[in-house]
This record gives sequence, structure tokens and C-alpha cells, in this order.
Amino acid sequence: MKLPQIVRQIGKKIVKASPVLRRNIMSSSDHRMLSGIDEARLLAASSTGWLASRTVARQERAYRGLIAAMKRGEPRIDFKVAAEAIAATGIANPSVIEVGCGSGYYSEVLATLLPCPMRYRGIDYSQAMVARAKAHYPSRAFEVADATRLPYADRTFDIVFNGVSLMHIVDFPAVIREAARVAKRYCLFHGVPVFLDHGTTFLTKYAYGAPVIEIIFGKQALMSLCAETGLHLEREWPGIPYDVIDATGHHSVTETYLFSIRQ
Repeated sequence: MKLPQIVRQIGKKIVKASPVLRRNIMSSSDHRMLSGIDEARLLAASSTGWLASRTVARQERAYRGLIAAMKRGEPRIDFKVAAEAIAATGIANPSVIEVGCGSGYYSEVLATLLPCPMRYRGIDYSQAMVARAKAHYPSRAFEVADATRLPYADRTFDIVFNGVSLMHIVDFPAVIREAARVAKRYCLFHGVPVFLDHGTTFLTKYAYGAPVIEIIFGKQALMSLCAETGLHLEREWPGIPYDVIDATGHHSVTETYLFSIRQ
């Protein structure tokens, strides 16, 4: 083994051994299962972690290298899947709203990887995220809005694209209902962490150093909920590895789902 590899391995062990280093260096750390659903604790943790400017800056730094690699022709699998899923709808120049857009990086991903143009809008409940998105992408539309109460009329957008925010919203059934309501043709839930053999589980963790809620969905229950909401599964794609077995005792994966709207 070469010296640089040995140094990196030692460095990783040191980071993982220290809670302070884990939370300040790793983008995702310290998963812990909640014993029962304490609503007050869930709401408090899920509503504050993404609001801080420091969280926004750390997320931006984490994705900077991924965006650069994409521009070199080496997009990460989740970037490729997002573009492929939107292209699979077959809609030329679709209107796309991204729910939970964060700092707006997926607007750049899709603009780079999609084979056709789109009309993009991004929303997020975090003012800090939206401010950063507007600063980086001034020609694109971003606004502050609540995923559980979208301020749009029924059937407004060809595609509702939920990046990776579904997993962080306690009232996820409302998010799915609202997505189905404002979508004209398709709903796309991207990078969703699921258990194939276990029920939906609520965790706490640190994301970019901030405490947040994370939901790992029981796939069967999630599919049933989407069907009850009037969504029909058209295709699914595997995503980046994401296994929380150390915290839950069950293996998890990420998947992307393209649903059509039942008229």
C-alpha cells in the first residue's frame, strides 16, 4: 500500500473516531434511530437544520467538486439518473419545478445533462438556501415555499421533481399529495432512501454539521401511499450506495421513481 493511501486511511479513522470532526468534516454522520415518533422533537429537528447559512455553505462546498467532475464529462450516478428520468418523460421543453431545491445545484445539473431545454423553477423553505441559489443562478427562478402547501394551482407543471428533500420532511404524505396535485404529467422522486425488507424508520443525524431528521422509507408502504395519491409507477432507477445498517440493523438503498399522473 502506498503512503498517500495509508495517510488517507488513518485520516478517515481519526475523523470517524471524533464526534466533533465527524460533524464538521463529513457531509452526513451520526445516524440514530428515534424510539417512537416524538412529534415535537421531530418538528424541531427537521425545521431548523437546513436554515443556517453555515449549512448552506458546507453543502455548496460538498457539491462543488461533483459539479466540476460533471463538467469534465464524469457525472455522478445520481446526476445521470435525474437527467435520464426527466428525459424518459419524452416531453420537449417541459416545465419543471424542483421541490426542495437547496442551493439550486440541480438546476445546473439538469441544464448540463438533459438533451433538451426545460423551463425550471426551484422552491425551498430555507431562505438561506434560496438566497444562495439566486446568487449563483440569477437567470433561474427560485422562491421560498413550503413543500407541504405549494402555492400553485392544480396541474401547473409538467414535472414535479423532488430532489433529495422527501427524506427530510416529517409530513411526507402531504409532500406527495401536493406534488401529485400541482403536476400535470409526472412526479419524480429522486434519490429516495428505502428499505426493501423493513418498515419506514425515522432517524436523527447531522447533515453538514446541522441536526436534521432523516426518513428511510419502507418501499412497499411508500409505493402504496403514492398509488393512493393517484400516482402510477412508470420506471425506477438504482442510485448511489446509502446503507444505514449500522444504525438500524437493516440494509438500505437509494432509488429514483418516475410516476405518471392518473387523470
